[in-house]
Amino acid sequence: MRNSFKKIAVAAGAAAAAVTLGATTATAGVAAPTWTVGPSSPLTASAASTGTVTLSLNGIPLTCTTSAATAALKTASGTTGVTVGTIAPLTWSGCTSPFGPVTPTANTTTPWGIVANTYASGVTTGYISGVKATLSVLTCTFTVTGNVPATYNNSTGQLKAASTAASTYKLTVATASAGCAGIAAVGQNPLYTATYNVVKSGTTTKPTIVYTP
Repeated sequence: MRNSFKKIAVAAGAAAAAVTLGATTATAGVAAPTWTVGPSSPLTASAASTGTVTLSLNGIPLTCTTSAATAALKTASGTTGVTVGTIAPLTWSGCTSPFGPVTPTANTTTPWGIVANTYASGVTTGYISGVKATLSVLTCTFTVTGNVPATYNNSTGQLKAASTAASTYKLTVATASAGCAGIAAVGQNPLYTATYNVVKSGTTTKPTIVYTP
């Protein structure tokens, strides 16, 4: 009788182990959601603005004729809030305002992030994170930090940054000198709009970002 009980216990244990192993194997066979960067990963990309780049604050447009950046893109796993690239450096030129010339300087010592949230029909929607910049106009110098909503379109190769008053992701004036009265104040939310044409550095190839759930 004891041997019979022992055989039953061993058989039950083996069956449980088989079920556990089968479940583990099935789980292992399921690929994690992935944001795949093409045509290769990692890759370095060059971005050049098309049209006017604008930072608007208190209804005052601070505009630049050109902006350029270098980005490092890389395939990454996850569903939302996934960093698929970084930006460093970034520059602006030909900048002016109703008050005269503007000097903007991007702080990319800690690279800005390119964060993916959703994907549909070849378009990735997310935001640019960790933005830090200093702007000077007349006797005013102020710093801006935060995030900017952005989309990337595989077919056009365009990265569009566009913040609105209703945006979840915002820029905020972090510091402002005494000469900024009427121009910028701490806590205000500037609106940034820019469109960049992106290509794999040294080529005319448009990078792609594809989400596989």
